[in-house]
Amino acid sequence: MGAAWLPELTTAAAFAAVAAGATGGWYAAAQYWVALVGSALLLVDSAVQRLPDALTLPAAVGTFTLLTVAAAHHEHGSLGRALAAASAAGVLFILFALGGMGMGDAKLAISLSALLGWHSWQAALLGLVMSFLLAAAVAAFLLLAPRTNRKSTLAFGPFLIIGTLAALVAHS
Repeated sequence: MGAAWLPELTTAAAFAAVAAGATGGWYAAAQYWVALVGSALLLVDSAVQRLPDALTLPAAVGTFTLLTVAAAHHEHGSLGRALAAASAAGVLFILFALGGMGMGDAKLAISLSALLGWHSWQAALLGLVMSFLLAAAVAAFLLLAPRTNRKSTLAFGPFLIIGTLAALVAHS
């Protein structure tokens, strides 16, 4: 999966993005949880183009648990909106999976959209838009590479994770 120091660097960068948002409380814990699990998912998906259930399921359980605790502590945000955003993303990405996108992306999108939906609908939408724009830019760049063609595949999970972290920073 690359250099021996890559997991630490990836996790440190994700934690720095969360810290840049200057959020506190249980919602921050949810963000750090997603950053931690997301770092592993980013590396795995980049290496094997697969988002394993062994990581996407704990990502979802941890995210929803920490958001529920944040709601119980009356932190600023909305658990209902988080659940609605997660549901909407789940349906959208299942439709994408019917067209060829992986189900791992759908499972990951549920956790990430819940995290962003807690903050606002704008944050949830921005995370998705940033993810797709970043993926499109990288795909366009790769099409210019001599060994890449239109049938080449590109792991989408890393773009979901990076787009989510960027949206968290932008909406802090």
